[in-house]
Amino acid sequence: MEENQKAYDYAMFLLNLRLRTEGELREKMRSKKYESGVVDEVIKRLKDLHYIDDQRFAEVYLENLKKYKSWGFYGIKKKLMEKRLPMPLIESVLSEGFSEEEELEVAKKFIKKYEVRSKNQDEKAKAARKLAAKGFRGSVVGKMLF
Repeated sequence: MEENQKAYDYAMFLLNLRLRTEGELREKMRSKKYESGVVDEVIKRLKDLHYIDDQRFAEVYLENLKKYKSWGFYGIKKKLMEKRLPMPLIESVLSEGFSEEEELEVAKKFIKKYEVRSKNQDEKAKAARKLAAKGFRGSVVGKMLF
C-alpha cells in the first residue's frame, strides 16, 4: 500500500508541474521503476478523480496550437503523438477540430512573414518548403501558393 501512495504522490507531483496525458504519466512512472500493477491503479484513481482526461487534453492542446503556433495538420498530429496519445483519439480530435479551412487560415498567418511575390517561382518554392516543414497538407500548400 505504501508503494501505491508513493506512486500516487509522484503522479500528483508531475500533474502539478503541468497537465499530462495518461501515456506520459505511464512512461514517467515506468522510468521510476514502479510496477505496472501499481501504475494501473494510480492511473485508474487519477481518471476517476478527473485529474487526467486524454480527450480533454487533446482538445485544449489542439486549440492552443491553432491559436498560438503555426503548425499544419501533420505538424499538429506529430505533436499529439509526442504526448503519447492513442492514435484513434488523435485522428478523431484532428478530424473534428482542425478543418482544411482552419489550416488555410493558419497557413496564411504563417506565410505573411515571408511576403511572397506572385511572379517569383523561387520564392514560391521556398515558401512551399517552409509550409511543408511545418506539417501543412499538400492541398493547403497548393491553395496558398499556386
